Amino acid sequence: MKLSDKEKVSIVAGICLFGLVVVLKNVLLVPADILSRDIFIYIIIYWAFTVFPQALKENKKSKYDRLLYWSLLIILITFAIIVVYALE
Repeated sequence: MKLSDKEKVSIVAGICLFGLVVVLKNVLLVPADILSRDIFIYIIIYWAFTVFPQALKENKKSKYDRLLYWSLLIILITFAIIVVYALE
């Protein structure tokens, strides 16, 4: 059974979300109340990255309609969130 691109992007998003929580909680020592408040926003953001590429694919073929592009974008967003917390 071969995974579709949407499933692969979902796996990358899940791994990044898990890694984000681990880094914020254990490395940057973000308090649990702040982390539990903000994690709902991040879940919605990562969920959107699994839905939006599918919407692009249904409408037209684009140069941004690639698994690597969306995976790198999710990873970049994860690092950006970590940097925001690190600078606080």
